[in-house]
Amino acid sequence: MTSTVGEPVGPGDDSRPDRSAFDEPAFDQQRAEAAVRELLLAAGEDPDREGLRDTPARVARAYRELFAGLYTDPDEVLDRTFDEAHEELVLVREIPMYSQCVPSKQVVNLVGGAKQAREVRIGDHFWTLVDGKIEQTEVVEVSSHQRRELVEVVTEKGRFQVTPDHPLATPQGWQEAKDVAGTYVEWTPPRKLCRRRWQPKVGYDLGYVLGALCSDGTVGDRYVSLVVNDRDFAKNFAYALDQAFGIDAEIEEIERPSGYLQQQVAGFRVRVVSSYLADLVRQYVGGDAHHQRQRFPRVALSNEITFRGFLDAYVDGDGFRSRTGRGRVIASMNSGFLEDIAQVIGARFSPRMSDASRLWIADDWILRHGFAQESHRTDLIESEWVKVESVRPVEATGTKPYTVYSYKCEPHPTFLINGHLTHNCEHHLLPFHGVAHVGYIPNEQGRVTGLSKLARLVDLYAKRPQVQERLTSQVADALMRRLEPRGVIVVVEAEHLCMGMRGIRKAGSMTTTSAVRGIFRDSASSRSEALSLIRGS
Repeated sequence: MTSTVGEPVGPGDDSRPDRSAFDEPAFDQQRAEAAVRELLLAAGEDPDREGLRDTPARVARAYRELFAGLYTDPDEVLDRTFDEAHEELVLVREIPMYSQCVPSKQVVNLVGGAKQAREVRIGDHFWTLVDGKIEQTEVVEVSSHQRRELVEVVTEKGRFQVTPDHPLATPQGWQEAKDVAGTYVEWTPPRKLCRRRWQPKVGYDLGYVLGALCSDGTVGDRYVSLVVNDRDFAKNFAYALDQAFGIDAEIEEIERPSGYLQQQVAGFRVRVVSSYLADLVRQYVGGDAHHQRQRFPRVALSNEITFRGFLDAYVDGDGFRSRTGRGRVIASMNSGFLEDIAQVIGARFSPRMSDASRLWIADDWILRHGFAQESHRTDLIESEWVKVESVRPVEATGTKPYTVYSYKCEPHPTFLINGHLTHNCEHHLLPFHGVAHVGYIPNEQGRVTGLSKLARLVDLYAKRPQVQERLTSQVADALMRRLEPRGVIVVVEAEHLCMGMRGIRKAGSMTTTSAVRGIFRDSASSRSEALSLIRGS
């Protein structure tokens, strides 16, 4: 059985032939031949010269056979079953088939704390990054094999070891670890992975929180706070925090120094300890929360009601209503900040050089100038690009190779190693080959299928763009779905040509993956017995 590493991709236009009953793609011979011609041209060859003229058609036919498993419903393979009252294990060994990684002691970032790679189990959850946002992904398959070569990647923020072909996230896309020296990789602080993440709701209250913090607030490394003389202002701020973020903040009565009165005066403080909220506000105001250097948080322009909340809070903190009652005035030493607001409301603004600048906000500004809504990301971008300082080869000494582990994760195929974003596999569109062992224990009715059907099922799933971990799971899931057995075990042992033909070019390296369902997952003794039979004991 043959398989290739990659994702199923079919023609993307309306001219493709009719799909099969389960909506899989059909093979486009003409398009495949054109692609092979382009590949020959890219290699510097003339596809029209004698000896190569028929090559595109031959290669396209070969890939049609290689991908034949895409065009048959796997459930059709098991459409005929027999109730033979058989209750013991049915096992077919060594079904031929053709279809990267983390060393055992390398620490990876899991939810609940870091672990060494060898300690990761199915059901564990990795931390990962999705568009710069921290997410969780579940480990659904674990496989391991032996390697003699690793690389140590050293960045500005840390170091880690992986196999040379392990994919890392760079500004140029996914690149193999051995090739990332001098470029950048995506990273997030591991110490901040477990913190609580407050997701804001766009609206008046989010605008009020930002306006209050920009006018009278303090943003520290791990907290935000508002200290004011007016209890109503503090109360409105606490209420807005609850409505916008779901934060139940308390109002504290304190004493604060008054420069004008030269004495302590009564005040009120609302303080939230949250590094996430502090980082989020710094993201909104330009990275520096100091009042003289912060910029206008344009996320307040997400809609008109959010901007109105921002203006109301800023006036409560550093403004007042004019005596004429037709508008309000806000003041700040940060003239650039006020100039940004003036452009939004269409007001004239003249900064002062030696004193706080003032901006007039007419009550009817929106009737005269309208409101230009903007679209901005409201959640925190928690990743950054860090420079790779060096990539050093690490080779096993002596006779004992390194044990490396690969993980299949869902719903996201990525995970973090010491805060650095990596991918669980790379797809090279090259075959892997080996053997599969498939066994199952029939249900109470003794439902079985023909032994040749098992071999055909493995062959069908292998003959499609595939990764070994997914192939192993798909065979197990198909048997559970169609035969409804008490348990299924599938073990695949394969050599990957992407390791023999490219990259480290080490032929003979074997990768073993397994999938267990039902009683084989729940019963250690049943699983042990099946594995012993598979090994030929």
